[in-house]
Amino acid sequence: MRFILLIFLIGLLGFSCVKPRTKNPVPVIEYKEMYHMQKSELTGQDTAVMVIGYEDGDGDIFVDNTSQGPNLIFIPFFYNPATDKFEIERDPITLDTFRITNTIKQPDNGYYKGKSIKGEIYIPLREYRLNDQKKIIKFTGFVSDVKGHKSNIVASPVYTLNY
Repeated sequence: MRFILLIFLIGLLGFSCVKPRTKNPVPVIEYKEMYHMQKSELTGQDTAVMVIGYEDGDGDIFVDNTSQGPNLIFIPFFYNPATDKFEIERDPITLDTFRITNTIKQPDNGYYKGKSIKGEIYIPLREYRLNDQKKIIKFTGFVSDVKGHKSNIVASPVYTLNY
């Protein structure tokens, strides 16, 4: 009898420590890391992989198709030694803020829609700077879900590029 009671108490203790999944429809993201920051030998462009953690209470952080537009927006900031500040760059074609955008599509034919989800997104990046002279960089960004809820804004650490 004591053995059964002991197993019950251990199980109860184990399940009481588990954090319940969120029901909040506004997505929450976390900047995890950036790796493989390098210049591609094939194309000569900058390449990297950014990892973002996410949690969404209603599972609509992903879009159904690419025509719904980008849902992941990041802005690179470059260090300007003359002003001792981080600044944005303007795209020379649009004269607007240079942004890195991605469209993250719904995996598994919409299986996660309407469900509380949590995980990591691996985002391949290329051309995250317009000018190779920019050597000190950081990123800020957010996610927008299908219903238009914007997540919190996250920021990366400062990276110094040596290429």
